[in-house]
Amino acid sequence: MDIEADIATKAETLRKAMHSKLSIKGRSFAGAVRRAGRLLPGRIRRQADVIIKAQELGGHPKLMRMVDQKAVDAAFKDIKGYLAGIDPAERKRSWWLKWTGLNVLNVLIVAVCFVIWLVWSGTI
Repeated sequence: MDIEADIATKAETLRKAMHSKLSIKGRSFAGAVRRAGRLLPGRIRRQADVIIKAQELGGHPKLMRMVDQKAVDAAFKDIKGYLAGIDPAERKRSWWLKWTGLNVLNVLIVAVCFVIWLVWSGTI
């Protein structure tokens, strides 16, 4: 089995999963992880680094011996499991609810400040 091709396939699979679940666009898996930033927990980013480092060694046959295939498989499994648990519709819905709630809170604060100003100035 060609280890380099296996790692490239896994990286591409994870890149596509990140695109579908997190709406992260990247030309490569490393680029997608970099763009994801805080959307990925630290544990998952560390697992992604294992795959990225293995992918960097891909062009060198002698350096590929340094790649721990079990660690790459475990990292792939962890990242895939994390991404499988994400519901894109729920993420979008919760983002809109947070945005709406924040705007309602801002309008409420401005209204309260306006009423306080009216009372302070003696209009009310």
